[in-house]
Amino acid sequence: MNSGLLKIGCMARKAIAAIFRSRFPHLYSTLDAPTEVPVQIAAYQLAAYKYIQPGDSVLDVGFGLGYGLKMMAEKAGKLVGIEIDRRAVSHAKGLVQEVPMIQEVRHYDGLHIPYDAGHFDVVTCVDVIEHVPNYMALIMEMVRVSRRTVLMSTPNRRPEYTRPDGRPKNYWHLREWSYRELDFILQEIPGVSIYWNFLNGSWSGPFEVSSIVSKNTLALTPVLMLVSPKQGQDNTRCQD
Repeated sequence: MNSGLLKIGCMARKAIAAIFRSRFPHLYSTLDAPTEVPVQIAAYQLAAYKYIQPGDSVLDVGFGLGYGLKMMAEKAGKLVGIEIDRRAVSHAKGLVQEVPMIQEVRHYDGLHIPYDAGHFDVVTCVDVIEHVPNYMALIMEMVRVSRRTVLMSTPNRRPEYTRPDGRPKNYWHLREWSYRELDFILQEIPGVSIYWNFLNGSWSGPFEVSSIVSKNTLALTPVLMLVSPKQGQDNTRCQD
């Protein structure tokens, strides 16, 4: 297929997404316009350097192009990736041959994670929940299959990226949250302690990892640590 037809195809998918964003997720593929997003790289670096311990088993939910899997392989003992995008899964199968720590990549339905409870030490999910209609069900699934830690990263709802009616300007995002909105949602999850990280900077970076949300916060990166329900705490300070 030539570049002109590919461009037309991408434009058609964007037009459909603008009208029926939650109905046709299969139309979108990260391979349509493969881009390593700087803030995603920062989130995976945070996971690798702060929350993954040597030898950990790690699940990456919605791995996209797979560069997060490669980054976390520097620390993890075993890596598995799941993804709703079948084209991305096919593309990432080469990583299993290329990187020994990446043991499996597989397709899933976007909601039900096909592993037993407590199967992984760490679960990561970078720039995914804003695409998912039933995001809370997915979050609970990630908590279910984790033994210790769930790290998520999602765009901070900022005025320049938001339409007047409150919808994100990004066609593929069903919603975006402010820190306070997402914190309110996560506080409803039993048995976890919430630790907040904020990735502050411009789209192209560089990024500062902070415990303080500010006007230049680009991504919200909460970490859910599994504890008994009565031990939960929030270590966040908020700068208005």
